[in-house]
Amino acid sequence: MSDQSKRRVTRIDELARSVPPPRDLWPAISAAIEADRVAATTTTTTASARRQSRWLPAIGMAAAVGLVAIGVIIGQNIAPKTQVTAGTQTTSPQGNAELMPAALRDANYRKQRGVLLAEVDKRLAAMPPAEREKVAASLLALRRSISEIEAQLGHDPANALLQELLVNSCQEEMRALTAVRDSGSQEI
Repeated sequence: MSDQSKRRVTRIDELARSVPPPRDLWPAISAAIEADRVAATTTTTTASARRQSRWLPAIGMAAAVGLVAIGVIIGQNIAPKTQVTAGTQTTSPQGNAELMPAALRDANYRKQRGVLLAEVDKRLAAMPPAEREKVAASLLALRRSISEIEAQLGHDPANALLQELLVNSCQEEMRALTAVRDSGSQEI
């Protein structure tokens, strides 16, 4: 052994900068990778091509028949019950009975809102201009948000989140209208 191999290293900068490996391993690694790639390509493409070509049309037809059947079932269950007589179409009383309470609640809400709006308009006319502008801007923002929510509900009427948001916005508008209406009674 030479003196350099026996010498003890005490600092990292004393180590050799580059030590070549005893042999080059890359040609064997490259050959193994290429062999795996060729074997996987030939096995996968022939087997999968045979399987896909045989079953793909049958699976597509089965899916199409299933979708049509589901569409017919949904259409029969959702479509309104109607009676056709002499070329006219009338809705059955059962459908109207289910919608009647909601229509009455909506009419009652609109009536109360109309009365509140008339009272608020009178109250706004008596307010100072700066305060009137703030209140009007706030009410306008509420009305705008309600109309935007209603427009989105027109596109997606079954969206429960939008329905809840509409109810909350309408309630907030009613609270704001009531607060504006009652703001003058406290001063007197």
